[in-house]
Amino acid sequence: MRIAKILPVAALPMFLFACSDDNPSFNAPQSESEKPQEQPGDTVTPNIPNEEFKPITRDYSLVWKGEGTAENPFQITSEQDLSMLAFYVNDSSMTFKDKFFKQTADIAFTKTWSPIGVFGKNVYGYGNRPFSGTFDGGLKTISGLNITDTTSYSGLFGLTRGAHISNIVIKGAKLDVGSYAGVLAGKMDSTTVENCTLEDVEIKGTDRVGGLVGEASTVEVLSVVVSGTVQGTNSVGGIVGRMQDGSIATVMNKAKVSGSVTVAGVVGSFASVNTDGVIIDAMNYGTVKGTKDVAGVVATLSSTRLERSGNFGAVDADSSQIGNVGGVVAVASSKSVVKEVFNTAPITVVRSMSAGGVIGSMKSVNGSGMFNLGELSGKASNMGGLVGVVDGETTMESSYNAGKIPDNNVSGTVAGKAASSVTLKNVYYDKTVGGSCLVIANQMGMELPSGFATEEMKAATFIATLSGTDGVWKAGSATFGGYPAFSWTE
Repeated sequence: MRIAKILPVAALPMFLFACSDDNPSFNAPQSESEKPQEQPGDTVTPNIPNEEFKPITRDYSLVWKGEGTAENPFQITSEQDLSMLAFYVNDSSMTFKDKFFKQTADIAFTKTWSPIGVFGKNVYGYGNRPFSGTFDGGLKTISGLNITDTTSYSGLFGLTRGAHISNIVIKGAKLDVGSYAGVLAGKMDSTTVENCTLEDVEIKGTDRVGGLVGEASTVEVLSVVVSGTVQGTNSVGGIVGRMQDGSIATVMNKAKVSGSVTVAGVVGSFASVNTDGVIIDAMNYGTVKGTKDVAGVVATLSSTRLERSGNFGAVDADSSQIGNVGGVVAVASSKSVVKEVFNTAPITVVRSMSAGGVIGSMKSVNGSGMFNLGELSGKASNMGGLVGVVDGETTMESSYNAGKIPDNNVSGTVAGKAASSVTLKNVYYDKTVGGSCLVIANQMGMELPSGFATEEMKAATFIATLSGTDGVWKAGSATFGGYPAFSWTE
């Protein structure tokens, strides 16, 4: 058994035990350089029975008020209180698992912030040091959060694992950092985040950048609002940059989002590997700009369910001949389910492989209840009012397009290109929006969707044609210009 080197801090008892963390996310094995190593001065105590060697219990009453229990949590009242939490986690390997913290006063930072939690090697040569406790922000405000550092894993928290974080309010944060960056956390594993507001924040990073979290694995995100600006290069999202497994529910992005590859208003990339991932009630209102794989809600969706979500923010994609652009999703694949989603905003492409009012590229996906009202402009090899390219064992049903598209031979009022393996059922379009375009610009012997006049599509009787009597649709929605919308949008 090894006892870590004692770290002296004035006026505080410092008998601390180092503990390694060997469970990084995304199934990436921890390298030897990340694991805690024996340091000069470490004490090794062999062959001591557990009943004879009892770890010293720390008295945190010298640091914070409270007992660290759910009933009487440690109270965070100042910048110093938060700094001490960062010290114990980062320099002393205290994860605070099963401990509770609550912010009880507004906090205004006066110094550049060092995140709570460390991924990889820190200055002492140790590996991952996550925060694993429960932190309740008490809906008190944190302001003045400022990080200017090109290192990775930046945010209020650097790394969390097995944590629960709620009721955080951060205003006016400014981060100019590296990869794995989010205003709340750089990286989260097996963590729950709920009821958090990030207002007027500015974050600029590189790879895996999110307004809330840079990278998340098996994380639950519930009731979050972000506003400000989010900027990165790869895997950039207004809420989360990159996510594997877990869930996102009832979130709203109002921030302007920009990047190069895999850029979206809510989540840059979401893939489900070990669990049934889900995104539900996700709305984007911010503009989104990128080059390759750009979308209003999710840039790339794999083996994941997306429901009851929509985009109101303009989507603008620079030249990328191999990229995909969508009002809601850029690329949906691998048996994903897309249900009850919509786009109302304009989509502009300079040059892309595929562009769609709702989905850019759709392969082996079950899609139902989709509509687009946004205008598509620019050039794409395959452009469609609903979907750019539809391939694989894909189903599209109970959907319509009423958004304008370029009048050319590579654009379709419903789809730019569709394979013969695709099933279309109850899919329609407004006959006034496509000029002389084909319904599907490039298709292989399938029955084509039907077109209706604008006034017919806005009539109450069109609802029965669109989906029968399942109650999903509402006729004549004022919010959507008189076109049908979902009952939950009103």
